Amino acid sequence: MASAYPDLETRTGGKAAVASAVLPMVEGGQPLGVIVLDFREPHDFTPDERHFLRTLAAQCAVALDRLRLSGDLERQVQDRTAELEAFVRFTEAADGETDVLALAERAVDVLGVLFPGCTGVYYTLEGSLWRVKVYTRDLEAQPELLASLKAGMPLNTPVFAQPMQTGEPVFVDGWDPEKEQFAHSERYQTVATFPLMVNGTIQAIFALGLKDVPRWSAHSRAVFRSVGRSLRLALERTETARQLAAQNAELLARTQALEGFAELTQELGLTTEPEILIGRAMALVRSLLPPGYVIFWQIVQGRWQAAAQLGDVGNPDLQAAIEGGFPVGQLPSLDLPYQTREPLFQDHYDPARDVAPELVEHVSTVATLPVLVNGQVSGIFNAPLFGPRRWSAADQAVLKTTVHSLGLALERAEQARQLTAQRDLLQASNEELEAFTYSVSHDLRTPVRHIISFGDLLRRSLPEPLEDRTQRYFGIVSSAAATLNTLIDGMLDVSRASRQPLKAEQVDLDRVFQAARQQVSVEQPQRQIDWQIGALPSVRGTRGCCAGW
Repeated sequence: MASAYPDLETRTGGKAAVASAVLPMVEGGQPLGVIVLDFREPHDFTPDERHFLRTLAAQCAVALDRLRLSGDLERQVQDRTAELEAFVRFTEAADGETDVLALAERAVDVLGVLFPGCTGVYYTLEGSLWRVKVYTRDLEAQPELLASLKAGMPLNTPVFAQPMQTGEPVFVDGWDPEKEQFAHSERYQTVATFPLMVNGTIQAIFALGLKDVPRWSAHSRAVFRSVGRSLRLALERTETARQLAAQNAELLARTQALEGFAELTQELGLTTEPEILIGRAMALVRSLLPPGYVIFWQIVQGRWQAAAQLGDVGNPDLQAAIEGGFPVGQLPSLDLPYQTREPLFQDHYDPARDVAPELVEHVSTVATLPVLVNGQVSGIFNAPLFGPRRWSAADQAVLKTTVHSLGLALERAEQARQLTAQRDLLQASNEELEAFTYSVSHDLRTPVRHIISFGDLLRRSLPEPLEDRTQRYFGIVSSAAATLNTLIDGMLDVSRASRQPLKAEQVDLDRVFQAARQQVSVEQPQRQIDWQIGALPSVRGTRGCCAGW
């Protein structure tokens, strides 16, 4: 030792060992350390000492290995605890979260805990590109890569194409940017992607990149899968909650629509004024839809004119244009429903479709429905909305039903107007006929009296006794005059009966017929009449003045 290190004693102030024992501590083929024993005096190691020292070194190796294993186990426990805590935090956050991007941010945070220094990215499919929506902050130190991700990755990029085909996560060891067609990703050694399916369709992809790990271990794969599955379940739950909320909103809207429609139906039955009917239908539609306005268009002299309007159109210039009207054939949103007689629902209204775009650039959604009256288009029911809205089946059903009911109400109003006109015409005709009947009856009485009077005078002027033939002739004249007088009285009775109020009651038609039959038998005893009578009902009517009625 002194010859090997000449200055050892000078530098340390100690004496070089005269005898030494160097004992390696080895466990499982792995060296763990060395035990060195130095002696200042010459020493011969006996077999017992050698055995003891070897045993001591072996026991120390076992103790050190146990300590190492204990430390590894403790670190594993700490790692698992951190993983569980991260999962718990993610689960708790996901339970009350309904925003998809917020859930993705939570998942990125969890992966940051489970894989320190990793890069987590959440992509959504937009058209034919995968675009980054959520990412870890470390990407900001790689501006070229971040810009590339924001610009979008093609669908045929291998790391995206494979999970889309299989629906399973992909783990790539020994990442090769050129082979994977992924520019500016040289810093990464391993990459994994997890497809996120909602309702059987891949809507997003969750990706993880590791910079200092050459291969994915079984444990790392399991952890990444667990996070992906948790995120997928959270997204499915969120989507289910969204759909339930949408269904509840739709059910509420349907309930309100039914209530409003029931009220509208009742109101439509109380009036026959077309302006009031159209106004109430427009009010119902406005109460059920988001901000916008409603117009009822009609064709007047070859132009679309607003017959009724409810709500501010949101642009003074547009209002002026509406008041001026539009030529028929230049507004597809109105012309098409008029021609096809079918409703037109536009979820995404094109401002350049009908008028100058600057007039309707604030309009997002439009519904136009033809109003049919007696099989003809009476007008167009137009409902533009300012905000985006997809016309659901419930929306369309409510609008179609409302417009159909409006058409029926307008038909009824037209029929009522025609009936009123016919009634007025009939009443006028009846009044004229009544006046004519009264006048004729009055005018006929004088010549009848003359016939009766002068017939009597003529008979008295003739010598008695009269011949049988002459006597019979005078009887015929007298009987005819009496019959004519009866007919005149009947005409006057009919004239007076039309002015008398009706007194409806049950009338036995059999008794009416029997009275009429008896009266005919008395007045026409010489006539042979064959009466054939079936069973007659009892009806509601006004009794006459004849006996037995």
